[in-house]
Amino acid sequence: MQKISDDLVCTAERATGYTFKNKKLLVRALTHSSASRSENYEQLEFLGDSVVQLVVTKWLYARGGSEGEMTAERQKLVSHTPLKCASEALGLTGLIIKGVRDVGEKALSSVYEAVTGAIFADGGYRAAESFVKRTLLSAHINAPENFKGELQEYVQGRGLPLPEYRTTRRGGSANSPEFVCDVLVCGQSFSGAGRSKGEAEKRAAKAAVKALVN
Repeated sequence: MQKISDDLVCTAERATGYTFKNKKLLVRALTHSSASRSENYEQLEFLGDSVVQLVVTKWLYARGGSEGEMTAERQKLVSHTPLKCASEALGLTGLIIKGVRDVGEKALSSVYEAVTGAIFADGGYRAAESFVKRTLLSAHINAPENFKGELQEYVQGRGLPLPEYRTTRRGGSANSPEFVCDVLVCGQSFSGAGRSKGEAEKRAAKAAVKALVN
């Protein structure tokens, strides 16, 4: 059993990118209640849930936005699906120690929170924050904003006509052109300005997304 635990720890540490001082914390973070009623990940999951919430909250606060916008975005980021996807991407779901064949879908997101809690307990907030940013938020940190795509998904999901973009003004000089574009969507018009037609359309779409989606 000790040999199995040692192999498990090595594999899990490679997966998380974090080396534990207290290896038992990692083993516990991966142990489902079906394998142990007392030494399982439930307490660490409780701790990790709060840590993930705090890391995501601080990140959203630094980006800015209204309270409603930040709350909605946080709910999306800490929900079951992104946590499950993070676990699967790290390979944690295949490392769960269990006493039954199927531990259910919830375990796939719970193990991510438990591992986060274990890292916090072992290495403190900075270590846990680094883990969450690298494994959960990295895609959002590095992804360019795509307001035109987000607006299109919004109307398509509701069976509404696609957004219609119109260039309403062209001005400026050859070295410093200025464009103003409107987007007609959901019976409303939103404007955006930029140094190219594409930039103006993106800003018009951003105005629409802020008004309609959030």
